[in-house]
Amino acid sequence: MKEKFLRWSEKAANHRHAMRTLFWVSFIESSLSPFPVYFLVLFILAHKVQHSWQKVALVATVSSVLGGLLGYIIGFYFFQLIGQPLLDFYHFQEQFNTFGNSLKENQFWILTLASMTPIPYKIITIASGVFAINIPLFLLTSILGRGIKYFIVAYVTQKYSIKVKEAMLETFWSTVIIFLIILFVMFYFLLK
Repeated sequence: MKEKFLRWSEKAANHRHAMRTLFWVSFIESSLSPFPVYFLVLFILAHKVQHSWQKVALVATVSSVLGGLLGYIIGFYFFQLIGQPLLDFYHFQEQFNTFGNSLKENQFWILTLASMTPIPYKIITIASGVFAINIPLFLLTSILGRGIKYFIVAYVTQKYSIKVKEAMLETFWSTVIIFLIILFVMFYFLLK
């Protein structure tokens, strides 16, 4: 699956509508899709048709934040229909409530930091809606976190193009595993 996504990303980056594709992929990734946007950013910047790294980062950031609002709406309006039955089935209500309390107590830092990491942002956006996090705060932390993430990825990719591409492709799964471990440790201590 990773190989298919990488081939698709490279092909999409070479298309004349690469920036539109980036917008929609980034939008959907924030609430529904499991595919990371930074590969598409990487391929767009490595492509022979030059786009400014600032424009690429800005498009990824804006569309990601807008997609995050969709995730928030899903959590806010559809949790009872979909999420609650899953929590009941797996008997996770107590853990979920504990996480919600931690999120409410540390909103700014949890939302900002989670927006910058490879943690699936859709989890944070949907949880923010479920726990009715203040929307202006949600938007601020999303803009900060996603902006920092995409501007750093775009800048480093533009500056070290081929080296970054090779490093990201070679270390994809180890990076994901490391961040998942960090995520679990972070949530363990937050829920304790």
